[in-house]
Parts: sequence; structure tokens; C-alpha cells
Amino acid sequence: MRDTRLLKRGDWLNPGRRIKPGVPAALHPLPPNAPPTRLTLARWLVDPKSPTTSRAFVNRVWQTYFGTGLVATSEDLGLQSEAPSHPELLDWLAVEFVAKGWKPKDLHRLIVQSATYRESSRIDPAKLEKDPYNRLLARGARFRVEGEIVRDVSLAISGLLNPAVGGKSVMPPAPDFLFKPPASYAPFPWIEATGADRYRRALYTYRRRSTPFPMLQTFDAPDGTTACVRRMRSNTPLQALTLLNEPVSMEAARAFALKIVEEGGRTDAERLTYAFRRALSRPPTDREQQIVVALMEKQKARVAEGWINTHALSTGKDELPKLPDGVTPLTLAAYTVAARTLLNLDETITKQ
Repeated sequence: MRDTRLLKRGDWLNPGRRIKPGVPAALHPLPPNAPPTRLTLARWLVDPKSPTTSRAFVNRVWQTYFGTGLVATSEDLGLQSEAPSHPELLDWLAVEFVAKGWKPKDLHRLIVQSATYRESSRIDPAKLEKDPYNRLLARGARFRVEGEIVRDVSLAISGLLNPAVGGKSVMPPAPDFLFKPPASYAPFPWIEATGADRYRRALYTYRRRSTPFPMLQTFDAPDGTTACVRRMRSNTPLQALTLLNEPVSMEAARAFALKIVEEGGRTDAERLTYAFRRALSRPPTDREQQIVVALMEKQKARVAEGWINTHALSTGKDELPKLPDGVTPLTLAAYTVAARTLLNLDETITKQ
């Protein structure tokens, strides 16, 4: 085997004592007489005696569903981390995960079918005062979805989402200056995707380590220079501006507006009920309906006065799509504004 030595002060020109392969003494030992190879280490990691691997995995899955892991610091399960909120539950889930053959699908099914996961996320003032961070799991999780899902939600509501699985990464619209010096170390050919590839899930968005995709970075997606186990969530005005103005967000709003007038019915009440159900999974309240109708009437007046170009707002092109009978370009432009507003609501991009 290669000779490996401890480098004094990290200096590769100043090697110290020889290092032998091994594992932390605080954990269970390697199998006797096992060769010190990567395969041995891999088997040691998933050995039923290993207390760490299954706990770490279960904790991260729990974090995905509830926003916070049973150990809040999912990147650190060591002596200096926060203690588990439910240590017996963490142990039981870890043991179940191993006993059932390390099958993630079974673990996901176990969590989502639990009474805890199916709790309502409505907040009770007394419980909120006692447990503001919901560490006692008295209510369901409520948090903004991750940046990739924010984009996918808008595309799915509008009907543009391309659900194809696998294949190469794609390059959605992005500012051209990002890929030229000084924003980038050297010019990079960002070839903007067209057709169905333009609307692939954000999972397939091309990532550059030194130039993060702006929309995803705005919604707290990490860059490629560091490992990230737990994303922090921020709430900034820039996020709202992104959902209102980013090119694909605008295209989603236009497609959503066209779907509303084509499939939502013939009256404003029917169309807004359809739009709310599609975006928020519920009908609008009377107050909400009044607000959106008032917004559309105001925008119709602005179009009539020449402040807004109907074509630019509703399609971004010179020509209009074929519209249903009784639907004018002015109506489509007004519903584009309404669709843009619905896609920008906190409720649209919040898991609850």
C-alpha cells in the first residue's frame, strides 16, 4: 500500500509519522483481518452495528419533510451538535431503516403515512407561544419550498413543465453578462434552451461552480464551491421581483393566463375559481376575488390608456395565440397580470 504520513502543519514537504488505515476508536472496530480497503470501509459504514450512518440519513429525510431534522444541525451529529428533539424516535427510525434493508422508499412511506406528518399546519396561538419552532411536532410543517421546486411549481401550474426524466443538463434563460469577464473568469457559451427543454425541471439546470444560476441562488440554492447538507431559508424582496420578472416566470404566467381563459369557464368568477384551485388547491374567498377583479380592471384601464402593450404583456411576441370565442387580447392581458400575481403569492410556494 502507498505510504501515507501526517504532514506537519499541512506542509507536504514536511512529512511526519506514518498513518495506518483505521476508524474512530469511539465507534465499532473494523472486522478482524479485513483488508484496509475502501470496500471494507463501505461495509463498515452500513454495518448494523454502525450507529451513525442510518441516523444521519434518517435525520436528513426527516428534515426534508418537516423543515428541521430531529437533530436540527443535520450537518453535525457530533458531541457539539444540538441534542435530538426526539432521541427515541430517531433511534427507532434508524433501526427500522436498517432492518428493512436500507430502502429509502419504505422510510418515506413510513413518514408520510404517520399521524405526525398529517397534522394540520394551522397555528394555535397557545402552542405557538410554547413551541415557536415546532420542535414538539404539535402541528404540521410549513415552510417555503426549495429554489428548484419554486421554479417547478410555476411551470407545473402553467402547464409548461417538461416532466421527462434523464438526459443532459439544459441552459434556461440567464443574463448574458454573467458568462463574460469580470463576472466570469473567461467567456462561457451559455446556449439558451428552446422548445420543451426550456421548461425542464430545475434539477436539470446547468450549474457552473463559479457562476450560480441567478434564479436558484435568489431562493437560497447553494453554489458549487462548498458542500451543503442544510439550506438556510431567507425571505427577501428580490425573491418576489424574480417571480414577477424572470423570463421563465413571465412565460409561465402567460401560459397560465391562456389556460385560465381556455379551460376556466366563461365568467370571471368561474375563471378565478379555476385559477385559485390550480395554483393554491382551494377556491378564492369573496375578498380575494374582489381584489383580483379590481386588479384586472385597473390593468385594463392602463392598457386602454396606452401605458401597457397588450402583445408584450400577454405573449412577449408580436402575434397572439388563437383565443376562445369572446376572449379579447385585452382580457388575456388582464388575466396575465392575475396569473403573474397568483404565481408570486407566498402560499403558492409554501409547503403546508
